[in-house]
Amino acid sequence: MKRVSVILFGLVALSLGCEKGTSTAPSTDPTRPKSERRLSVTSPGEQTVTQDKTDEMTISINRDNITGPVDIELKNLPPGVELVTQDMTIPAEKSSTVVTIKASPTATPVEDHVVTVIAKAKDVKDLPEATTTFKLDVKSK
Repeated sequence: MKRVSVILFGLVALSLGCEKGTSTAPSTDPTRPKSERRLSVTSPGEQTVTQDKTDEMTISINRDNITGPVDIELKNLPPGVELVTQDMTIPAEKSSTVVTIKASPTATPVEDHVVTVIAKAKDVKDLPEATTTFKLDVKSK
């Protein structure tokens, strides 16, 4: 019983601080009509970047009954914060990517700025995009 409690605690601890969004679409496989297609995206719950510095975060996805690359997009970064990462596509054989952002030396300090993460399956046009959010703090130097 003690071992189960430790494992359960570990799983709960891993899930805290992360945000997840999911999109679904009906199956297109006539032999498996109940096999719903699903795309989920998980982002950090909170992230902090300091003026004139960079910060990395991991964006993860989970694919159910779909294959292929997934495009990631960040929307609503605060003024003075830019995306450094050029390739925002998670290849078919991977389930996550590391994204780097940079705050300019004059970025306005903010707390709990809500940034939206969008995941879109590149080759599945009828599957809606999956979205989630995280809170970004910009700290003074």
